[in-house]
Amino acid sequence: MNYDIRILFLLFLMYSFTGWAIEVIGKLIEKGKFVNRGFLVGPYCPIYGVGCISMILLLNRYINDPFTLFIMSILLFSFLEYFTSYFMEKIFKIRWWDYSRRKFNINGRICLEGLLVFGLAGCAFTYVIAPILDNLYSKIKPKIASILCVVLISLYLADLMYTKVNPNTGVGISEEVEKVDVKWEY
Repeated sequence: MNYDIRILFLLFLMYSFTGWAIEVIGKLIEKGKFVNRGFLVGPYCPIYGVGCISMILLLNRYINDPFTLFIMSILLFSFLEYFTSYFMEKIFKIRWWDYSRRKFNINGRICLEGLLVFGLAGCAFTYVIAPILDNLYSKIKPKIASILCVVLISLYLADLMYTKVNPNTGVGISEEVEKVDVKWEY
């Protein structure tokens, strides 16, 4: 499918919101209370949006080879999670997730358990979720897509600017994140 940039942006936000919702529901089940997951104030985790849009743009060529798609999903999402963790730490001096207590982790940024989930999620995304959303979003009229994008990108950019100064480290997050010393170990 050919993607219009507006549709890609709307999909990015939808996947970012869905990732945020999954994280919030997970914490609701685990802790029995609402936790605004992610570093932004708004209801989205951009790492999910970037991952899904990357799948659409980079891994769609493996759609006829589920095993290769599984492996490539692991590689793509692992790379994304590792370097997102690294750069967020550099920018904000905070670590939002730490897998160092799990077996087979790399610097606490990624772990084997997560890699397997990434592979399965990439396949589920490609074969089930993306086709449904592609069909729905392809029905949006270009003028409506443009208006939605202008409004939503304005809100998103405002959230990014606010977050640069005030990252989300609130209740349910701050006791899980680790303030990182200025010294960086490799």
